[in-house]
Amino acid sequence: MTRELPWLVLQGALLVVLLHANAPEVWFWFAALLVLLLWRSFAWRQRRWQRLQERQGDAQEPPSTSGSATG
Repeated sequence: MTRELPWLVLQGALLVVLLHANAPEVWFWFAALLVLLLWRSFAWRQRRWQRLQERQGDAQEPPSTSGSATG
């Protein structure tokens, strides 16, 4: 999240500026900014989900049998 925080702050600031502008082209840039925000948030969620899955996989991994034969 710390890697994404500067991007999110910048995008939030641009969103505020765009909402106060009056030019017709602003709506295009507003839509582009929203797409960018959605894309970054989905990428962040996907990375967070993968990290969670990796942690659960490590916790559920069976103990290794390192050369001790029983039987």
